[in-house]
Amino acid sequence: MRPGFNPARRNRNIGTASQGHGQDNRMVVPNPGRLISPIERIGAHVATHWRVGSGEIRFVVEELRANWLHPCTIGDVIRLLERIPQSDWAGIRTIVFRQPSRKQSLLNPSWGRLFYFGEIVTARGRVVADGPMLLLDAIEQGRHFTWRTGLALDDQAELARLEADGHGVERSGNRYIIRVTPESARATQLYRTVPHEVGHWFDWLEKVETPAAQGEDFSMLRDRYFARPRGEREAFAHRYADRVHASLTATGAIPFEPQNWAAPD
Repeated sequence: MRPGFNPARRNRNIGTASQGHGQDNRMVVPNPGRLISPIERIGAHVATHWRVGSGEIRFVVEELRANWLHPCTIGDVIRLLERIPQSDWAGIRTIVFRQPSRKQSLLNPSWGRLFYFGEIVTARGRVVADGPMLLLDAIEQGRHFTWRTGLALDDQAELARLEADGHGVERSGNRYIIRVTPESARATQLYRTVPHEVGHWFDWLEKVETPAAQGEDFSMLRDRYFARPRGEREAFAHRYADRVHASLTATGAIPFEPQNWAAPD
């Protein structure tokens, strides 16, 4: 026994994260397989194909839990895309209306996201769709979320966009409380998020797909694209979405009444 060692003395790491305490029940989005993102897993759903412009898009709609809703419809998205140059979103062949899990909605909330290449699979591993795709998340009715008041410039701009979309924004102490309604959620997801994600795809087409088609090395172009700062890519998508929003608003193309699921025009 080494000098000064007291076997009765309690290890200071016992019961702490240093020895793994709490790691089995920490608040994370579960991903049992660790092979694909939890976002790419889908539950009960229906899938349909619709003509959009001169092409066809596969729409996958996940079944909703009680008190959740999809802010916009298939018809809404079709009508909007038909008012955006098809060359800007050429190659996107799948749009998924997701039902996020409760942990996902708390830890990784999103109006929508773009997968440059994704794979949507069931719990049994059946592939529902793959390739470039746009994912739009359902929202829980009556939900509100909070932001700290000490916002960076980009976050201040985003807060202003949310307020312009019709969300209720109020300050309470050192927090902003943002209250979401079905109407404000539709405005954000349809008129701003969809063009924003199309902006990311247009950026990808310009910087990767087009030069690759002209003979440049795809891997090098892809690595260069993702090596750009995230803020730079986000700024590009914001500028694109703002330009589309301003143009469609000026011509009266948006806003428009909600379109029926089964009868988009």
